[in-house]
Amino acid sequence: MSKKSYKDKDIVLTGQYLGVVEEFLPDKQSTFIKDGKIFASKTGMISVNDKERKIEISTHQEKDRKIVKIGDTVIGTILFLRQYSVGISFYTINKKIHFNSSCFGNIHVSQISDRYVEKIRDAFQITDIVRARVQEQNFNEFKLSTTGKHLGVIYADCVICGNPLTKIGYNKLQCDRCGNQETRKLASDYGNVANNLRF
Repeated sequence: MSKKSYKDKDIVLTGQYLGVVEEFLPDKQSTFIKDGKIFASKTGMISVNDKERKIEISTHQEKDRKIVKIGDTVIGTILFLRQYSVGISFYTINKKIHFNSSCFGNIHVSQISDRYVEKIRDAFQITDIVRARVQEQNFNEFKLSTTGKHLGVIYADCVICGNPLTKIGYNKLQCDRCGNQETRKLASDYGNVANNLRF
């Protein structure tokens, strides 16, 4: 069956032939390869991206899935700071909380912002709540990015007294209790997130 047989939103069945690896980049979560041919690994709606030569299948269960995919938006807490990266534990995948499926990710200094970041401590602190995008999976660890206006810190506490910080500038926060000022890589909606998630 050629790729012309398929259009976006067509329904395919598990095991159905979709094309060959020379035609498409298969999706690891929804297809499998055998002898250079691509087959559906689940029943669902096909998505063909002719520009990027990608093929994948989504199901009605997509919004409730707990499996993390490349491109997902996640929310988690900064666990530790290294010299060139931060460690983050996340429980929220595409705005849905999965408390029983904690995942771990890293944000490298080059993936923090579109602007140059000299010190990681100027962008993040331990216990900050951060929104990030999944870039890559490396075994059981995910590489994350906070480049982009809607990505970055969405909630932060003062490192001196622990009081919630208020946004006073593009990347500036201030504590209303002790007056301490700090910098972060802030998401554009910092302080306006409907529910501050605490873990």
